[in-house]
Amino acid sequence: MKLLLIPDKFDGSLTSESFANAFNDGMKKSGVPFTSRYIKATDGGEGFLKVISHYKPCISVEVISENPLREPIRSYYLYNKEDNSAYIELANASGLDLLPYEERNPMLTTTFGTGIEIKDAVEKGIEHIYIGLGASATNDGGIGIASALGYDFLNANGVVLPPVGSSLQLIRSIDDSRVPDKLKQVKFYTVHDVINPLFGKNGAAYVYAKYKGATDDAIAELNNGLIRLNRVVSDRYKVNYNEVPGTGAAGGAAFGLKALLNAEFLGAMDFILKLSGLKEILQKESFDYIITGEGKIDEQNLNSKLLQGVIGLGKEYEIPVIAICGALEISKDDLKKVGVFDVFDIKDEHKDLEYNMKHAALLLTTKTAEYFSKN
Repeated sequence: MKLLLIPDKFDGSLTSESFANAFNDGMKKSGVPFTSRYIKATDGGEGFLKVISHYKPCISVEVISENPLREPIRSYYLYNKEDNSAYIELANASGLDLLPYEERNPMLTTTFGTGIEIKDAVEKGIEHIYIGLGASATNDGGIGIASALGYDFLNANGVVLPPVGSSLQLIRSIDDSRVPDKLKQVKFYTVHDVINPLFGKNGAAYVYAKYKGATDDAIAELNNGLIRLNRVVSDRYKVNYNEVPGTGAAGGAAFGLKALLNAEFLGAMDFILKLSGLKEILQKESFDYIITGEGKIDEQNLNSKLLQGVIGLGKEYEIPVIAICGALEISKDDLKKVGVFDVFDIKDEHKDLEYNMKHAALLLTTKTAEYFSKN
């Protein structure tokens, strides 16, 4: 049996590498003869830079940046000299995990820190900047990033607004007189698999803001704010990107990057196919199954993340996909309808969440051995 492993991390318990190791241990225990090939992948969120450094020779560039509440932090991005490219992980400066639970509030958070990193790369003369989007603590439509690069967002009285989620509804105009000409010489790319539009019931606020600490009232305000931002940007620059799939990524940061910096959207799976050489591998080798993993599989995974990309890959190359997860919160039938061949979870029903997370590797090994020895 030949297996292609393309797992995501299990937040708080397993890296993708530890998933692959535990899975292979389970296959050995199953007694089924097998070989496996591991592909380190990313959905653009946390771990984006680790994936880049796995495939490309890069140097780390340290930056004094700011967290989502604009408190100073040490951050970094990667630089590849060969193609004069920078790779920036939005979660490094604007990520949800940078804040304790009680401080998470997308009305008050900003992507300004990510903008500081982008500004540093621009000032160093880097010509191509790739930004991995995901795991953000923000819903600012990208005005934080833009503000760090010289854009000012003004209220009805011409006063510059703080670049946070609560300011979005108050924006009436944009002043870009401080934006350096050097910015126009840079080509920007975003890497993500989110397909949500900027606003509406499937947009950034209604789908993701709750998980970032927003109340129901705040979610409605943030959504209205993104509508306002789109209106002002559209009037000012004669563009209209709000319905473009993916503009809702990272609290609408993808929208700001596209509308103000002309960023090109790259699907995370396509990006990994090119980066890893996986397409060439699939053209030369055949596999019996693709194995992927997610900490939790629910309806949200069907709109985004690595799982969707792996499903598409399985369809394209006619390889059945088996998904393994810590917690399964969607029916197997629903997953099979979208192209998953089979799925199983690894949790011990008789133990609490803390136990299952702490012992995820052992549980994965055990459940893998059980599954493949029976199938």
